[in-house]
Amino acid sequence: MAPDQVDWLVTAALAAPHVLYAFIWLLPNVWLSFSSKKPKRAVYNMEFCAWLLKVVQASAVLWWYHCKNPGGLHLDMDQVALHQWVAFVGLAGLGQALNLSIYDAIGSEGVYYGTKLGLHVPWHKGFPFNFVAHPQYVGSVMTIWAVVAVLYNQGPAGQGLSILACYWSGLYMITAMQEQYL
Repeated sequence: MAPDQVDWLVTAALAAPHVLYAFIWLLPNVWLSFSSKKPKRAVYNMEFCAWLLKVVQASAVLWWYHCKNPGGLHLDMDQVALHQWVAFVGLAGLGQALNLSIYDAIGSEGVYYGTKLGLHVPWHKGFPFNFVAHPQYVGSVMTIWAVVAVLYNQGPAGQGLSILACYWSGLYMITAMQEQYL
């Protein structure tokens, strides 16, 4: 596959979940109709599709990295400085803490648009919502940048990963704005 085709493929794979989120957010009744008009089933179907698309995203990024990096998928530990490890641990740790805490705070029904799909999800004002707006998206972006921090000097793909991370972060920003304002 040509290098630009690899770029387009990873670009599409990264956007896919966000397209799904926009579709369900803007057209919840259409998504409900795919789920026999049952809100709990609609939430489950969204969760299943979201996780499946996360696997597609991760696979596409790994494949892209492998295609772009002459050394393949290995990590040269000698090239990772202490400050990169500190950034990785800090960003990934806090990012994943935010991601996990959102499930504890509002459950799968809250995470996967239960309120848009007809379920009552109690409003939650405590952690992580009192820490940052859109904690799941902020946590995901922090985790993306944690990976960039540790892989940045791992050949040409490491530096190209920062461009992908900017794009990916932008997708999360658009999704957050969509949920905030539409």
